[in-house]
Amino acid sequence: MPRSMTGYGTGQAFEEGLGVTVELRSVNNRFLDINIRMPYILNPQETEIRNIIRQSMPRGRVSMFVKEESKDDKIPDIRIDLPKAIGYARELEQLRKELNLGGELKLEQILTIDNLFLSNDEAPYRERFWKLCKIALEKAIEEVIAAGKCEAETICNDLIRRITAIHEQLEIVKNAAKKQVVTYSERLTARLSEILEDNRIDHTRLETEIALAADRLDISEEIVRLESHLGMFSDTIRKDEPIGKTLGFILQEMGREANTIASKSWTLNISQAAIKIKETIEQIREQVQNIE
Repeated sequence: MPRSMTGYGTGQAFEEGLGVTVELRSVNNRFLDINIRMPYILNPQETEIRNIIRQSMPRGRVSMFVKEESKDDKIPDIRIDLPKAIGYARELEQLRKELNLGGELKLEQILTIDNLFLSNDEAPYRERFWKLCKIALEKAIEEVIAAGKCEAETICNDLIRRITAIHEQLEIVKNAAKKQVVTYSERLTARLSEILEDNRIDHTRLETEIALAADRLDISEEIVRLESHLGMFSDTIRKDEPIGKTLGFILQEMGREANTIASKSWTLNISQAAIKIKETIEQIREQVQNIE
């Protein structure tokens, strides 16, 4: 079953007072684009996180949010990164003097420095946090995929309905195409008869013009190719693999054949049917953009 790139999922994991919640949001995108917001303690694992997401979600714009849900009452061993604080304070004081600014450097300004507080338990804490994060991430991915499959089922049913509509319009084209050359011949002959006397009509030249017109108006090859593309599209929808790009390529070919049929049409029935076919192809194209 294909999967829609649009989905949402959450995952949670808890162990000994520590909890992690992961939220994933995915929308359609031509390529895979991952945006991660997480505590700094997971920075060393960012590449691995991206690889885990990439294995299950090859396309889409994915947003990941990681939240710590700590319930541990144990007081951690915290210390201040004093060299960093002194360095920042020295630079800020120098900046104040250079710009001739008033006031004094205050403690609350120092406290805004990122990662100023360190924990002697950071290494084992990071290991626990990462372990829970992986569990929560896998759960969130499962929910996103399940939601995507559910939406894809609805999309595919709609696509099948639209493909059927194209088949119906194509039948109109096929029936009208059989009469198109005959109608052109009859109208051309009648028009010439109105303008010229019958004995002045060069029937050999007229037959040649009709033969050339028949070749220009012949859309049998376009009809056969469009039918083939419709069959390939229907077969591809049923594949249990990423199919979005393949469907996009097939739609390009379908659009090309529909445009040629429209350009060769000489009767109202074919023109109207070709317009409806092109319109339906564009509607399908919009839906296919959501499929992975």
